[in-house]
Amino acid sequence: MTIPARAPDPGRVDGWVWPARLRPPKRLAETRAGELVVRHPQADSQASPALVTSLRAAAPDLLSIPVAEMVELLGGATDALVSGLDGDAVGHVAANAGMSTAMAAQILDGMAVSWNGETLRHLVAAEFADPRVLDGFVSGGARAIRAAGPGLTLHLGAGTVPGVTVTSMIRALLVKSAVLAKPGAGDVALTVRFAREVQRIDARVGAAVAVQYWPGGAEDWDSWERDVFRAADQVVVYGSDATIESVRARAPASTRLIEHPHRVGVAVVDPGRAPGAAAEAARAAVLFDQRGCVSTQLVFVLGARRAVRRWCASLASELVALEEVLPPGQAGPSDLSALHQLRGRLRMKGAASAGTGSEKIDLWHGERSRWTVVLASPDAFEPSGSRTVWVVAVPDLKACLRALARLAPVLQTVGLAGIDANRVDFARELCGLGVTRVVPLREVPYPEADWMHDGNRPLGELVRWSELR
Repeated sequence: MTIPARAPDPGRVDGWVWPARLRPPKRLAETRAGELVVRHPQADSQASPALVTSLRAAAPDLLSIPVAEMVELLGGATDALVSGLDGDAVGHVAANAGMSTAMAAQILDGMAVSWNGETLRHLVAAEFADPRVLDGFVSGGARAIRAAGPGLTLHLGAGTVPGVTVTSMIRALLVKSAVLAKPGAGDVALTVRFAREVQRIDARVGAAVAVQYWPGGAEDWDSWERDVFRAADQVVVYGSDATIESVRARAPASTRLIEHPHRVGVAVVDPGRAPGAAAEAARAAVLFDQRGCVSTQLVFVLGARRAVRRWCASLASELVALEEVLPPGQAGPSDLSALHQLRGRLRMKGAASAGTGSEKIDLWHGERSRWTVVLASPDAFEPSGSRTVWVVAVPDLKACLRALARLAPVLQTVGLAGIDANRVDFARELCGLGVTRVVPLREVPYPEADWMHDGNRPLGELVRWSELR
């Protein structure tokens, strides 16, 4: 991606894209998101039925598109999206997400690989032995089977990482489900650009796609949200535990929920066998400004504490270097206050533990830097964000597994470096704790398109299978 010479001035971006057959909204509101102001329709009880009706009316044309053609169309739309991301566009994405332009460019480059036509073709082939099941019944022995996406999927994107909503929309369109997407506040600019490219590429697909931002949880939008929860066949929701619990409480039992909640990324390192692991761990923590579900927050390092302490110093040096190449976004007063309080609290705990026999806490951070390295016991760990990497010294892999047990509900991705012997057995134990992705540490930031997302196939979780005997 091209990085603009300077950050763009704060501007405005439209937070909605409706099918062409609908009249534009009559009244607009404005909500600040990052450094941008998002223009979006005001809450209107008349709008949601019209929007849903329009999307459902587009379903027959969407279903008529062969899956092979759908892959080509979406690949064309994403190619146009990526090629159109010039310096100003990347700057808008960065400003919307509250990230540096360098970070936004790096993220978009990494995520775009999973959006191109070749990758989408591979994804469909990996999920369906015969992709024609997405077009209709395919005979196989005594029965014929088909896989069908629902008529309408509502996507509630997380506002922390740009591109998450685009990925979710692509998946639904591949299984021929109409899309109503509510991007998170920090993912509006990119999502809107993608929806417009889809409309330009093909009128049939464009008629089945709508984007509408609204302030999640706002009282005057509660009725709208309940209406679209009832109208959608399924809801794909990314976000915090509180967000997901709120959706659960208001969505009817008839609406299928697919949830992607808060996760804690973990790494396990044998530094003697992986001399480059400190750089890999730093990159895995820094990318996405540590906001992604795959972002590494906790690192288990095999070895005695003294040796692990030296490794932490190397990790700190790598974080210093990355702060120059991929600087963090501008932090608000509350973020800076939380970071200051965390460091102060850890210093106090470290001082209190001296000479008491309690587990010592060591701390590395720059005076004006946002990164922090904490060497402590596993019980001290608390997800902190802001490029905070917690390190735990462990004598062996069994100790690592014991420490991870309490984090089982939030585990997903574990990156390995230098763990060669007993790798398969260790991965099996990790999966028993709830881990769904075990990969080399260097591959942590950007999952393959066909990864087992939270333990499910990314397309398989969207479809319903039918049989004809």
